[in-house]
Amino acid sequence: WALWCDYRICTDWNGTKMGLPEVKLGLLPGFGGTQNLMKVVGVPAALDMMLTGKDIRPDKAKKMGLVDLVVSPGSLQTVATKCASDLSTGKLKTTGKKNWLTTLQNKILEETSIGRNKMLSEAKKKWLIKILGVNILPLMPS
Repeated sequence: WALWCDYRICTDWNGTKMGLPEVKLGLLPGFGGTQNLMKVVGVPAALDMMLTGKDIRPDKAKKMGLVDLVVSPGSLQTVATKCASDLSTGKLKTTGKKNWLTTLQNKILEETSIGRNKMLSEAKKKWLIKILGVNILPLMPS
């Protein structure tokens, strides 16, 4: 559900982790998880999360754009209420725009045949490593 939100806040508690745990069970992420995740963190990071099911810690989530703010657990309710108020009045703007490098990288990956082939090759390699435990692509004929 969080991927549908305009602004995401998480805590720096050591038990906080984000990700797509359903892929560890062989299930596709629901509620637009695959589509929205790519828009939020970019294609390469989204593919990695979708194919591996890795948990993302708060500091990395902030760097990759998965969350907008990381706060201490004790201040979460106060900060969230303040952010909601500031968002509603326009004092706080959402960070919906990706930086130009991420946007360019996504365009190249999504809109060129070389980019799509590279993305598919990487996805296939990660999938095979996940399923078989080894990278057999160098052993396979082209």
